[in-house]
Amino acid sequence: MDKFIIFGAGQHCNVVIYNAKAQNKHEPIAIADSNPDKKGQYIDNIPIEYYDIDDPSTINDIVNKYQTNRFFIGFGNMKHRKRVFEVLIGMGLEPINIFHPDAIISPQAKIGKGVLIECGCLVTPNPTIGDNVVVNTGSQVNHDNTIESHVYIASGVVLSGGVTIKENTLIDDGVIITLGRSVGSNCIIGAGAVVTKNIGDNVVGYGSPCRIVRENSFSTD
Repeated sequence: MDKFIIFGAGQHCNVVIYNAKAQNKHEPIAIADSNPDKKGQYIDNIPIEYYDIDDPSTINDIVNKYQTNRFFIGFGNMKHRKRVFEVLIGMGLEPINIFHPDAIISPQAKIGKGVLIECGCLVTPNPTIGDNVVVNTGSQVNHDNTIESHVYIASGVVLSGGVTIKENTLIDDGVIITLGRSVGSNCIIGAGAVVTKNIGDNVVGYGSPCRIVRENSFSTD
């Protein structure tokens, strides 16, 4: 099996490990975390190392120690996923894809790199899924969807046909996005929302029907 490093030692790391072991194609051999206090600890018998995203030498040390340049982002924090992913790509590291064997994924789906599709998900024909995307347990990505890079789709989400989700957006648990609607970049759509109209960039919305409640102030630059 290909060996890889997980970046992030929080709760989502356990999800990545579970799905990788179920896929039985890639073996996580180290976890890199930005909290120095976690160095020397273990998750599921996998050692935790320290890295500083602003100090490439700390990343190179881990890559050299474990003799692999393959990686996966193991945290869900939307403020940092895009930046860490792009820094690692810029250093020449190679993201892997992790697909749980109980996910149903159409062979016509176009899927980027560094993508996690979890147990019970359904991906029907002709969607395009970008890089560094998470599709959590039991979610549906239906026909002709466009999901841009760095999008996090939580559990039980239903994206109807022809939906567009722009980059760096969080779609929380149980959201339904109706046929042909779009959600802009850098958005948060709260749990249980039903999106019946297009949503612009940089906003937080929730409710049924979904309404915009405020601007989204975080930046990934």
